[in-house]
Order: sequence, then structure tokens, then C-alpha cells
Amino acid sequence: MHACLRITEILDLIIGFMVDHIHEPDKICSIRHQDVVRLARTCKAFKDPALDVLWRTQSSLSPLILCLPDHLWTTKGDWVVSLREEPSHEDWLSLQRYSHRIRAFNYCLRRPRPVCTITLDAVFSPNLSQKLFPSLRTLDLEVIGYGSMFPFPPVLSSISLPQLVRLTLAISHTGFFKHPSIHFKPACAPSLQALTINVRCHRFDPVVVNFGDFPRLRSLHLLHLPFHGWWELIHLQYLCDLTVTLPDGFNIDVHSSMQPILPSLQRLSVSVCTFNQVTSLLLSITSSDLSSVTVSCRSYPTQSDIHVLFRAIERVNERSPNFGMLEAQCSFPIKSLLIPPANLGDPSYDLPRSTLALLLACHHLRVLKLDVLGELGIDDAFIARITLAWPDIEVLHLFGSSQCIPRVSLGGIHQLLQRCQRLRLLSIQIDARTVPEGEPKMRSLSLEKLDICGSRMTETWAVERYLRILAPRLEWLKL
Repeated sequence: MHACLRITEILDLIIGFMVDHIHEPDKICSIRHQDVVRLARTCKAFKDPALDVLWRTQSSLSPLILCLPDHLWTTKGDWVVSLREEPSHEDWLSLQRYSHRIRAFNYCLRRPRPVCTITLDAVFSPNLSQKLFPSLRTLDLEVIGYGSMFPFPPVLSSISLPQLVRLTLAISHTGFFKHPSIHFKPACAPSLQALTINVRCHRFDPVVVNFGDFPRLRSLHLLHLPFHGWWELIHLQYLCDLTVTLPDGFNIDVHSSMQPILPSLQRLSVSVCTFNQVTSLLLSITSSDLSSVTVSCRSYPTQSDIHVLFRAIERVNERSPNFGMLEAQCSFPIKSLLIPPANLGDPSYDLPRSTLALLLACHHLRVLKLDVLGELGIDDAFIARITLAWPDIEVLHLFGSSQCIPRVSLGGIHQLLQRCQRLRLLSIQIDARTVPEGEPKMRSLSLEKLDICGSRMTETWAVERYLRILAPRLEWLKL
């Protein structure tokens, strides 16, 4: 039985109320007949809620298949549950008393046995899927077995799940992409609001995704998936959360029209070849609710690239007053590379204070993560400006080349933590060759993680001691 139900405790409590309170040692406790009837009715009342909890979220079809008659299924050596013979239609429908309670096939703590592919196809056939899973709202095809075995889940051409809201699937092999196409019939999942496609292979031609079939989409995650269908995507009126890889040479102007572009977008996460691609997209988005932008660049951005991006962020901030998160990082962080890039030290990759100052207008900024290949032109004076512009900052990650001497001192860190009292995570390079005398005059009770890797220091132990006194709740410190 499910641990959270505490069935034994519930029954013990119920029976405790039923037993006559007789304290004489020579007498036996008795239960009235009427109370036994009430107990039976109570236990029956518990049955449905208990089954609802037990079946609500599953990570495999095997618990359901094991409810079929024993002669219909077997387990192989690798614990895979398979069918010995095809169940009759009546056998399948007998599972409805359990299957109609399933609301999600998703990751959970319990990992039961997987089932064979033939069983998966049978359960999600057009004749059965709607009858067995009328309440299913979340379906992760990778979790229940699809994804690792198929180039593309064949179940998508046959499902009929009227209540399905969230769908996750995977593309794992290249053999499928001779004539690639992902096409859902609207009748398969008319209520679909969230679609995630995970890519497990590297090279294939763009696939065709017909987003026009699902105008109610609110969340779309297509990272590393090249596809055709941008026209339908950028005109999804209710899309709030978008994760996508922009193809090389992407130009939003080609798809321009009189219709508003992503008018409801709140969170944008893109992988791009250059910052210029995402800049044009940001300037075209008409949403006034955009609060988060994450950019992963496949090349190191130059000073001019970052300047143009920050100008676009200025426009976003003017249009979206709740803008509070910007991540602009390279897919290959500098500090993770064993061999430094050839253009390391090129001044065109430096980030001057004047460019970073463009972001100071974003007064509601809570998260800023920025990696540059060159020198990061910030000092203690600029840290003071940061504390005035972003008093509610929670995550601050500013990293430049470790070949340059940082201009931020331990005193600047002290000032930052003193004024930004919600700062939880800080990653920055500092000049800690001089450690202030005495203990810090204040303590930061919010800082949990601090990364000053690449900093200059002479006495590491003294720097660590000072920082741990300054931030006594530090859980993680990287020097």
C-alpha cells in the first residue's frame, strides 16, 4: 500500500474510537455490532481515494498489465513484462477500474518493470487508448519505454487522449529521417498545452512540425531539433514558455506579418550561432510579459554582439516591466576548456563597463549570468552601481578571461552582500591579494554558493576564512 496513506494508522485510530473504554482488567473490550457495520462502510469509503492515490502517477505500464489474468503475461530474464497471447477486448476493458485513475505517465520514485514494445503498441492503439485513459493529462513516452528503442514513437499516429495536456517524446536514431515529419492529428490530443521533444541523435535533416494543429500550446521545448514550421510557431497566441534552437542563418524578418509575434511569451530560451540571431527575434516579439531570456551561443560573442543584445534587452525591459532574468553564456564556458581558444586575449571580446551599464535600467533583475571571452570591465565602483540598480538580485554570475587581473576586491564583495540581501548565488573573479584586516562588520545570511574560481590571491586560507565569516551560511565555496 502507498506509504503516504498510512492505512495502519488510520485503521488503528478508527478502531480505537469503536472499542468500549473498559478499564477493568478482568473484562474484555467489546465492539458493538452497529460499529462493525459503520467500520465496513468506512473502509469501503476509503477504497476509492486510496486507489486514486495509488494509480495517479505511473512510470510504467507493467502495474496495469499485471492486473490481467496470469495466463496472459510473463516476465523475461531482463524483467521486461510481455504478453503471452493477445488479451481479448473484454480483458483489456477489465483494466478500466484502475486505468481510468491514471493521470500521468511520468518519472516517480517507484520504478516498476518495463513492458515490451508490442504491449505498448496494443495499449495505445486507437481502440483502447481513449477507453483506458480518459483522465490522462501527462504522457512521457521516454519514461514508459519509447525513445530508447525507436527512431520515433509510432504511438503518435494512433493515440486518442482527449484530456492530454503535456506530452514528452524523444528522437533517438537517424534512420527515421528519410522523409521526416512530425504530424499530430488535432483529434489525437485536442487539449495539448505543453510539448517537449528531446533529441538523442546529432545529425539529421529538419523535421516538419505542424504547430497550427495546436493553437492552445503554452509550453514548447524543442532544443537541438531542427525543424520547419516557424511561421506557425511564432504566431502561437498563447505560447508562454519557448525553448528552441535557431538554425544558422535564421532571419525573423522572413516570417514577418501583420499578426503579433509571440504575444503571450513569458520565458524564452534559445540556442544560437550568434547573438545577432536572438537580437532580431527579441525586437520582433510583441509580448509585454517577457520576464526571462536565456541565450546559449555556439560561438564566443564579441563586444559589439553583446552591446546589440543588451540594447535589445533594454527594449524588452521597457515593454515588459517584470523582466527579471538574463542568461547569456557560451555553450562551451571558458573555464571548462582544457585548451584556450585562439582568440583569447583579443580586445574585441572585452566587455567594457559602458556596455554592461545598459542593463542597469532593468531594476527588477533577479538573475544575471554572463560569460565573456575577454576582460570583464567591472570594479568596486561599478559594484556600487549594481547594488543600487539591482537591490533584489538573487543570482549573479559574471565571468571573464582568467588571464586578466580582476578589479573587484574583497571590499567590493562586502559591499555587494551588504546591500543585496537576497543574493543566494555569486560567481565572480576578484583580486583577493589583499585581505581586509579584522572581521567583516556585517554578515550575509542569504548567500549559499560562492564561486571565485580564477581569482588572484596569495593566502588562500585567509581569503576562505574572511568569506566564511562574511557569509556564515555558505554551503558551497569554490576558490
